[in-house]
Amino acid sequence: MSRNRVAAVLGFFLATFLSLLLPGAARAQADWESAPRFVEADQAYMERADPARAAFANERYEALYRADPEDWEAAWRLAMTSYYLGSRVASEKPEKEALFLRGQDVAEASALLKPDCAPCHLLAGINMALYGQSVGVVKMIFTLRAIRGHLNRSLELDPTFAEGAAARTLATIDQVVPFFLGGSKKRAQKYYAQALEIDPSDPLNYLFYARFFAGRHEYKAALDLTERGLALPRPGPERVESRDGWDRLQALLPKLREAIAEQPKPFRRLKPGQRKRR
Repeated sequence: MSRNRVAAVLGFFLATFLSLLLPGAARAQADWESAPRFVEADQAYMERADPARAAFANERYEALYRADPEDWEAAWRLAMTSYYLGSRVASEKPEKEALFLRGQDVAEASALLKPDCAPCHLLAGINMALYGQSVGVVKMIFTLRAIRGHLNRSLELDPTFAEGAAARTLATIDQVVPFFLGGSKKRAQKYYAQALEIDPSDPLNYLFYARFFAGRHEYKAALDLTERGLALPRPGPERVESRDGWDRLQALLPKLREAIAEQPKPFRRLKPGQRKRR
């Protein structure tokens, strides 16, 4: 496989990251009582569909972390908003790179401060991947092992964080990374199934698993997952990524039905004496 082909494959892989992480963090912040120092920023992050509110949350987490570099909870929240702004708000490459690098650095620092912090490892892996891809595919290739290490650690510590995002991300890596770089379709399917088992209430777990089957031309399996995902209520606006996932399932549905309709029907041998129906 040529270097350009590797770059294209890994570029696709990273594009799929854009909706992987944040819904679980949003739901967690809705369900858990925020520490007093985080109340204002956490509320702003819940309203991140407005870019100004996402930027405000990022600024507040940054200020809290700078005030206390030992505050690992502020650090992973800062990594979270850095990821969000870099992937969904920033438009210029230098700005994206700066956000991903900041997210990577503070997430890795938080993982050192609190080695059993699942969000810390998850955000370290994802920001590392996005920064590596942005600055050059070669760097991305050489950081895959570290990225997987962080994601596997997050999965071990708390599989449920972000509705199975660690399993879903590992599946995406194995699906699209070439075999000679360590990808595995078999392992990808296992991780997608695990993510869905972890949280069958999030549309993203159905979307990515359905896309996996569609890529293998297993359209009926993809359609089943799509219909199951759409049977869920459409998530509220505070769950930006999950809501996008539901909408993408809705867009995928007619394409899968069309693909199934266009599939050739299996050839049936006539039994002796049986006539072909007209």
